Amino acid sequence: MKHERKLPIKIRRSKLSMGMIWIILTCWLIPYVVVSGLLLYYMNGKSEEQLSQTIYTSIENVAEISKNKIEDAITLSLQASYDGVIRQSYEEFLADNDESRMYASTMKYLDRTYKYNKLIASTYLLYHGKTDRSYYTYSSVAGAAYLNVGTFLEKSAPKVKNIADSLETDTKLVNTDGHLFVVRNLVTADYRPFAILALEANKNYVFDSLSDVMWQRSSAVYVDDEQIYTSETMSDEQNQAVNDFYQSKFRESAVREAEGIKVIYNRDAAITGASFYLNGQKIVCMAKLDGMAISRETYIYMLIFLVVFVMLIPLLIATFLYFYRNINKPINSLVNASQHIENGEYGYEVEPLKKDNEFKHLEKTFNHMSVSLRESFNRIYAEEVAVRDAEMKALQSQINPHFLNNTLEIINWKARMSGNEDVSEMISALNVMLTATMNRKNEAFISIREELEYVDAYLYIIFARFGEKFQFEKQIDETVLDFQVPRLIIQPLVENAVEHGGDEKGKIEGKLVIAGEEDCIRIQVVNNGDMTSENKERIRRLLSDDNVEDLHKNIGIRNVNLRLKMIYGEQSGLKIITEQNHTTVSEIVIQRKSGREK
Repeated sequence: MKHERKLPIKIRRSKLSMGMIWIILTCWLIPYVVVSGLLLYYMNGKSEEQLSQTIYTSIENVAEISKNKIEDAITLSLQASYDGVIRQSYEEFLADNDESRMYASTMKYLDRTYKYNKLIASTYLLYHGKTDRSYYTYSSVAGAAYLNVGTFLEKSAPKVKNIADSLETDTKLVNTDGHLFVVRNLVTADYRPFAILALEANKNYVFDSLSDVMWQRSSAVYVDDEQIYTSETMSDEQNQAVNDFYQSKFRESAVREAEGIKVIYNRDAAITGASFYLNGQKIVCMAKLDGMAISRETYIYMLIFLVVFVMLIPLLIATFLYFYRNINKPINSLVNASQHIENGEYGYEVEPLKKDNEFKHLEKTFNHMSVSLRESFNRIYAEEVAVRDAEMKALQSQINPHFLNNTLEIINWKARMSGNEDVSEMISALNVMLTATMNRKNEAFISIREELEYVDAYLYIIFARFGEKFQFEKQIDETVLDFQVPRLIIQPLVENAVEHGGDEKGKIEGKLVIAGEEDCIRIQVVNNGDMTSENKERIRRLLSDDNVEDLHKNIGIRNVNLRLKMIYGEQSGLKIITEQNHTTVSEIVIQRKSGREK
């Protein structure tokens, strides 16, 4: 055998490495960057939305708290009218002109009602012309002092009186010289004003919740477009920014009281505000925010993605090096070795790998294959010669069956010439069996009719052998005689029934039943043998996939079973069972749709 040598093929060792780099880029790095960018964009948007929502909720809650405290202060001003103590003292004064008693009664009421309330810094009562005496009280709890009284009488009282003239029974917030008052008129039973009640609100307490605004640096409060409060942390620059924002967003605000609290937030200016109406007056709570702190909350996601990306770089490098050393190099080694094999260097072995992994097993397998290939190649010439010799012997062996067949014909002719009909019939039956075995026409399938001819030839010989001790019955459905079945599948079953049938007296009874059903043909061979447990195990092994090299008998039924399963599938194999009446049944079921019919 001549071996054709091939020129070595140059391997581009960098091709696999470049492929690995490309895979890492396209399947890992680029998708990570794209997905990270999309996630960053999405998370940044969600973060901005959450931050905005937090600020909106925060300033809205603060405005609600401030509104409730102002409403509590207004309710306190109404209490003087509901209680009627001041009005009663005034009416008694008009009757007896005893101001000292009115003063004592009124001051006692003012102290009891307003002096110890944290909402009210100081309280003033101004009568309309009937007395020039000052009625007041101040709360040290709220941080007020007597100095507040002089300031009010000198600077705030004229403005309070002027505004009170137009109030009738309403209540109004009045800002004078940095002080915020809740002003209302006290009226007689016929609704004529007789005094003015001015409650100075403790602004630090009323608006202390402004410090709870998220990321708040400073705060301010406006009433009717007039700034009435600023936090201690408010710088001039911040105050200017807050005023500018107020002028552009809230000064012309048309929010009505029914609409509740309106919130405005500007991310770029880092300012937020909430406005609401109370008794027809517009009140706005403003907060200057820490823009850098808000930005840090937003940039935290970008920082996380950046850190993860930086951490990925060593991972990518380590992954590439790992695959290069543990996959790329071993594959290149195997490819190089395969080139040596292709060029005829059988037995070429790959250098052993240092690490114990799958490629080490592959290397051992490759080396074993290479050595085996060399040994096989060395035997190939001897095998080719042996094959030629076997083919010649096979051609010669074909002469022997023909010779035996011709010899039987001559013996049969001699027996007939001698008048020995029994011998002649025996020889004819044996000749039919020999013809069936030789299969000169090389037919894989024959009709049931022809298969029964082989069975009849076999039964003739058996009848001659056993005589009256052998009885056999046939029940054949003639409608299926032309159905095509594999050669020699019935005769081995009949032979098996004869060989293993029989009772204790040696009498053999058998029966062949072939029945055509709607979807199949059922072939049964029944004999009067009762299988022992040893025989059952033997049959099980014959009809299974077990190794049966040690079973030399009954190999015919095993071949029948295997051929049926290969042709028709598992459902059409051979079954051998022992029934309760001490008979053994061998059954074949052939599906009509899988068979052939002439």
